[in-house]
Amino acid sequence: ENVRRTRLMIDRVNEALTVLKKKPGDGELLYKLIYFTYIHPEVLTHFEILYQINVSSRHYYRLREQAINILSIRLWGSITQESEFLMDLVTSLEDSNQ
Repeated sequence: ENVRRTRLMIDRVNEALTVLKKKPGDGELLYKLIYFTYIHPEVLTHFEILYQINVSSRHYYRLREQAINILSIRLWGSITQESEFLMDLVTSLEDSNQ
């Protein structure tokens, strides 16, 4: 049962990352930000991450908040006032994938 639930969670995370990556406009950048910040096998410093994705520190934090909002909507369905637009976007991306 634990293996099944772990696999289910991994599948949901992968699906959420795929939706993030396919976001029109800056989806690839948002995916790279999440990858280098949380998934990359080596722990990178903040400045190394900024270099990898070629953004300023202030822009990084704005993008990170946006990426986390999209992922949280997909993973847990938590909708905040700021993320209603993002929920519509995620829904339209899911509809186009089916």
